[in-house]
Amino acid sequence: MLVSDGKIARVNLSTGKIGCEEQRKYAGYMGGRGVNQRILFSEMPVGKPPFDPQILLAIGAGLLCGTGTPGASRISIDTKNPFTGGIGSSSVGGNFGPALKRAGVSNLILTGAAPRLSYLYIDDDRIEIRDAEHLREKTISEVESMLRSELGDNVQTMAIGPAGENLVWSACTIVNGSRAAARSGTGAVFGSKKLKAIVVKGTGSVDASDVERFSRICDVCTAKINRNDFTKRILKYGVYAYQYPWDIESPYRNFSGDIPPESKKKSLAADEFYKYLDSSAGCEDCPIKCWTEHRIQEKDGDPETIGAFQANAVHNFGAKLDMDDPRDVLRAHALCDELGLDEDVTSNVIAWAFACYEKGILGKDDVGNLDLEWGNTPVILELIERIAFRDGFGNVLVEGCTRAAKRIGRGSEDLCVHVKGNDLFECLWMRPAWALGTVVSPRGGTHTRGAFIENSPLPMPPALSMQLFGVSSTGDVSSYKNKEKLVVYMERLNAILDSLGMCLFTFNYQPNMLLPEDYAELLSAAVGKEISAHELLLIGERIHTVEKCFNVLHTDWTRKDDLPPKRFVDVPLAKKFCIDLDKWNELLDRYYDHHGWDRETGWPTKETLASLDLEAVYERLRSAGKVPAG
Repeated sequence: MLVSDGKIARVNLSTGKIGCEEQRKYAGYMGGRGVNQRILFSEMPVGKPPFDPQILLAIGAGLLCGTGTPGASRISIDTKNPFTGGIGSSSVGGNFGPALKRAGVSNLILTGAAPRLSYLYIDDDRIEIRDAEHLREKTISEVESMLRSELGDNVQTMAIGPAGENLVWSACTIVNGSRAAARSGTGAVFGSKKLKAIVVKGTGSVDASDVERFSRICDVCTAKINRNDFTKRILKYGVYAYQYPWDIESPYRNFSGDIPPESKKKSLAADEFYKYLDSSAGCEDCPIKCWTEHRIQEKDGDPETIGAFQANAVHNFGAKLDMDDPRDVLRAHALCDELGLDEDVTSNVIAWAFACYEKGILGKDDVGNLDLEWGNTPVILELIERIAFRDGFGNVLVEGCTRAAKRIGRGSEDLCVHVKGNDLFECLWMRPAWALGTVVSPRGGTHTRGAFIENSPLPMPPALSMQLFGVSSTGDVSSYKNKEKLVVYMERLNAILDSLGMCLFTFNYQPNMLLPEDYAELLSAAVGKEISAHELLLIGERIHTVEKCFNVLHTDWTRKDDLPPKRFVDVPLAKKFCIDLDKWNELLDRYYDHHGWDRETGWPTKETLASLDLEAVYERLRSAGKVPAG
């Protein structure tokens, strides 16, 4: 089939009814996340909790998945976010997306809840709901093994672990055994629908409209990616390719503001993890090959293999929970994957509990007689398991630190670091472009929507900076000037990448990697219709704005919810770095202006929505009384 000929499959898990529609009707949203978001805004019922059967769960393969495009294998999983009540959205790599496209399906829209635990099987043009009782409470590796034994090795899987079945809010969805779609409770929504897994076998092809031109552009893009020095480091180390885990800024001991000792920084350097690196692979057609496997040889027993280790784990477990040994960090990461837990949220709520214990807010009687001392690896691993199975004190932590603090009280709220109810991974003290992009993210506190990493590792040349952001220099990384332009650019670019199925590492904030012109050329050759970089970024703005409007419709958020967590204002890092609220509010004004949103509410205006061909979105907001005054 041609790139744009995929079908949108709609599955009602309650009734078993399955139907299809053309993806072409959503051409203005490309594919993947863009199509998901447009459908969710139009069809998600207002006022229903995230685990209600009427809630929609959308899974979309990027438009270029399966075409041979370098770095195009990603899918988006979108639904209602248990933590925030707003949009829930996760992007994940692996080989599921290309297989789904080769089966002729671009997007899956799931509603209802199965009568018993089930999995969805897609075999080219056949879609079946199958019994999954034999997979109940199985871990991710067990599910992967059992499904491949049952269906063959040529299938691709997406599954939840015990955490998802138990409706743990931090449950994530795992693709191909180790690639996590996290930070929005997608695994819990799967569990609420009694959906243990989705398995796909696709044997068709996904063809570009202009094959010769498309192949030529793919070769040019691959060469760009391969020449990049940071790509070469990733090829050696995997995603955690940085020389050291942090400079000054780290979430050490629950964002305490203290600086970790130099010995910890050295013990968690990339070379220390490299000692345990066994192999690396890549998602389909990706030259970057960041999909690592680490191996730890235990004193007694078989070696343990850890897949898809990420840089986040070093911050989550090494800094936030004060673990020193790379092997322990690897174990904690692997355990979260096995149980189907988002390690960002899981580590954060555990760090909150440790901080409460340190300050005497929680005692041993409160925490099941556990010793919550920083760096206590056996207790950390035990708490991860207790959270996944809602066991004892783990059941207090299953909804993140915001709800746990509300339940405990006693001043514990001040120790909970979150944005809009979603536990935080990111440090926000020193870099306004990173901080603003994280705080205003539609899915609630995450850097993978609009946060910008400046000068990492190469500075942006003035001419390119002018082309991308409209200014010849972005200034010092700690300056608030012009940072709104970086954030808006990244919001648009990330929307494009997720909708095309492209990995962020193909851009990776590098001036010598792929740019909007490259993505526009790829798309033009793929669909047989010319599109400019400017037009592509406009589509990105449309997608991002629809996400924003979903939140306007489903939450009570206004400008006050786009302010940073108090921790980064009131508790200076190293006693000298903190967010300046006056400058933040000025930056927020400029950010809203850049989007064409109302300064008082932070909501898109009627004129802005009309300029993006979103009149229908405006009408739904207007009928709900959710438009800016005047």
